[in-house]
Amino acid sequence: MDFKTFISATSGFFLILILSSHSFGQNQEIQINNNQIPEMSELQEEESLECMECHREANIDSNEGVLSSQAFCLDCHKEKDCITEKDGIELSLQLTRETFIKNLPIHQYVACTECHTDVARSPHRTETGSQCTGCHSVHGEAAAHAPHLRVECQACHFKSEHVKLDKSDHMIKLAQENNAGKPISLVEHKLADTSDEESCQKCHSLDNSVGAPAAVLPSKGAICILCHAAPLKIGHWMFGAALLVFLGGLLLCFRSWFQGNVQGESESLSRKINLSSESVWSTVFSKQFFSIVKIFILDILLQRRILKESVSRWSMHSLIFLSILLRFALGLFTAAIFTANPDNGVAIALIDKNAPFTAFTYDLLGLLILFGIIWSVIKRFIVKPEYVVSEYKDNIALVIIGALIVLGFVLEGARILVAGVPASIAGYAFVGYPLSKCFAIFGQEWWASFYSVLWYLHAGVGALFIAWLPFGKMRHIFTVPLTYFIEAVSKVKRGEADSPQRQQ
Repeated sequence: MDFKTFISATSGFFLILILSSHSFGQNQEIQINNNQIPEMSELQEEESLECMECHREANIDSNEGVLSSQAFCLDCHKEKDCITEKDGIELSLQLTRETFIKNLPIHQYVACTECHTDVARSPHRTETGSQCTGCHSVHGEAAAHAPHLRVECQACHFKSEHVKLDKSDHMIKLAQENNAGKPISLVEHKLADTSDEESCQKCHSLDNSVGAPAAVLPSKGAICILCHAAPLKIGHWMFGAALLVFLGGLLLCFRSWFQGNVQGESESLSRKINLSSESVWSTVFSKQFFSIVKIFILDILLQRRILKESVSRWSMHSLIFLSILLRFALGLFTAAIFTANPDNGVAIALIDKNAPFTAFTYDLLGLLILFGIIWSVIKRFIVKPEYVVSEYKDNIALVIIGALIVLGFVLEGARILVAGVPASIAGYAFVGYPLSKCFAIFGQEWWASFYSVLWYLHAGVGALFIAWLPFGKMRHIFTVPLTYFIEAVSKVKRGEADSPQRQQ
């Protein structure tokens, strides 16, 4: 063996030795790393694995993508052996596309993950359920007679008679068990016909377990907006009748007012209206507009003229008038903001009777109105100062407003009791909640059956109040501001009977 051959063989030997040791080290490192890889079950215990972190998600903004996404889910769920087990009972999770389209045709081009937002993961189970409000807005009273904010969508819209009250979050939900406590499957996605009031009887029936009134009640009407958050619709027929009487009385009231002299015209009603309208529009676009604004703020809202006459009379009057005005303004604001954007957090809070601000504010303003009524009654029938002239129209107005407020508080207390609203939520209704505790001595079931009677009594008195406004003493809500405005603009002569200085 020559020297070159020896050197080549030796170099090759050492090269093979080095490569072998390096390969052994890599294998050992791989073995060590493999030993450090946790089992899948360990990963599942630590955190869930999102499927779409690795798998490509279809474009569910297109019909093709939706069908692809549905096919991905139905690839397993279409099989008969797609089952789950709960409390030792096997429940089928089988759902074919044909069944899905038959039971839920309106959603046939909606991807499963659009509703079931948290199921595309391992472990393959949901924590939140289907999320309807991802696409659908919260509905107000017009759609379902009440906002139903403490009721999950599926409880009403799924065709299942089993519902439950979850006391952990005080929400009414679709039950996963039947009345016997055995698990049931809801995989067929059947929707109820919510236009049929029979579907409401799963909650609104005697001896229901979710704290709902025993009868399906109408929604509020537009006239209720004077004191409540209400939809801009007629509502029950008695609200429509009250509105017609109110409008008719208002026309008669204005016609009576125009019997005076308007800028020298004393005969033609149409001429008086035209002259007054011309004066109003010319004032709006003139420097006098600011005088009108001043009159509106000082003499109408803040009632400066009454304050000059008597501080006590102004205080009593303001408790009633300003509180009603503030509730009316809040109702108008709620209707406007909810109509513009029903998903707005402020709008949802304002239509929620249990929201802290809403419950506290409405109770406070209602209590101030009641204080004003009590003060007025004491002054008229007990103190009886010489300058106070009590008429039957005054007494009727006091009785109607007082009854309306008292019935409202009783109704609120009954609602809190029947619904079982916990103190942490209902406590902001500082009048209604204590009343609910007092009412508890009669039993929750009794109030649940009597609640509908209370509702119709309150609604009837409210309709009577609206209908009575243009005919009773309360008509000065309209006539006095109109008198102030046109007196400043067109120098209208007014009779002593309509004088705002007249003692009440």
